[in-house]
Amino acid sequence: MKQLKNKNKKTSQIKKIEKFLRQYTTYKIGVMSLQKQLDYIMPNITATYELTEGSTGTFKITSSTEQYAIDRIESKRALMLHEDIAKYNLIIESIDNAVSELDEIERKFVELRYINRKTIAQTSMELGYSEKHIFNLRHQVMEKLLISLRGLLIQFD
Repeated sequence: MKQLKNKNKKTSQIKKIEKFLRQYTTYKIGVMSLQKQLDYIMPNITATYELTEGSTGTFKITSSTEQYAIDRIESKRALMLHEDIAKYNLIIESIDNAVSELDEIERKFVELRYINRKTIAQTSMELGYSEKHIFNLRHQVMEKLLISLRGLLIQFD
């Protein structure tokens, strides 16, 4: 019974990793879009995020037109945009780091299967391997990504 529960948990975690991988390009587009929105509501403003020991972190906003911006800004919206940008960047960087540690064939598999959203058959044709080998490669890649992307699974569960 416990073994079945662990297998179901692992399957669920793999599905979450695959979802992160499939949405990789969307996260990148999301960062650009959110940044444009932020630039629109906060013109000529530099925002930084400081994390000090014992705190959850604070945003510091400075600008030559600070008063104008403060009058114009929807503070909560700006904060939400910053948080979303930080979240998406964390996901993108985590995926980049995890994938960079894979072998060349494993990286190519991830690119074709998840980033380019190819089918197993298309991926096997492009890589020149049988579909069975691609399934085995997928299992091998997911085992590695379960370890290297564990933080994402915990943070965004």
